Order: sequence, then structure tokens, then C-alpha cells
Amino acid sequence: MTISQYITDFLKKYENIEIDTNHVADGSDKYGMFKSPARDVRNNIDESYQITEYFNFFAKQSAIAESERKESDEWLEDFMYWLDDYPFNYEYPKIDGNRRILGIQATGCPTPMFDDDNDITYQISMSITYEREVM
Repeated sequence: MTISQYITDFLKKYENIEIDTNHVADGSDKYGMFKSPARDVRNNIDESYQITEYFNFFAKQSAIAESERKESDEWLEDFMYWLDDYPFNYEYPKIDGNRRILGIQATGCPTPMFDDDNDITYQISMSITYEREVM
């Protein structure tokens, strides 16, 4: 399983949302995940290494009425709290390839990117850090 697939599957645990990879479908309540070009690697003395990869998560929410915009704001805030609280309440799901997930974080606040008459798309920068053992 790729890290992109792992993080997409992980985020689907939040309210059973469907997330497209490298795409955000038309319409409200649509989500997409795009991998960023940045990647940090730190070598450990035990011949393992720690990798941090970065992603941009996009959430397209309805913005027709003020009440919908407030609901979107609440959803985004709850989503951020879910990400923050997850490692305190659960273990991250296992991953193959001699890898172990150390953390998944939002590295920025939800930022409105663009909107049309009906929807607004928010971007949340995220990172996933994992350790990989050399075999």
C-alpha cells in the first residue's frame, strides 16, 4: 500500500467520507487528496529512517446560505480536532512494507482556496510521519 492510499483510507474513518486521489469532484461535500513534492528523511542509528511526507487535503463544502457556511466551519473544526485527538484515543492502523506510522497531523488551518456561487473549497495542509526499517 502506498502512503497516499494509507492516508486516504485513514481519513475515510472520519464520518465515512469518500476521498478522491489527485481530484476533487464537482458538487458539495466532496473531498480530494493531493501529494505535495516535499519529503523529509531522517536517518536513525539503528539503520531505520523516519520519513515525513506532505499532502494537501481539499474539502468542497456548500456555501449557498449562511447556515451552510457555519455548518462547514463546524465540520472543519471537528475534523481538525479528530486529527489532533486520534493518537490519544486510538493506535494508527498498521501498514505494510516494514513501516510504522508515527503521526498524522494538520500542518495548517483550513484555508478557503476558491469558491463559486454554490460551493467553497478549503485546503488543509497535512503531514504523515512514519518509520521504515531496512531489511
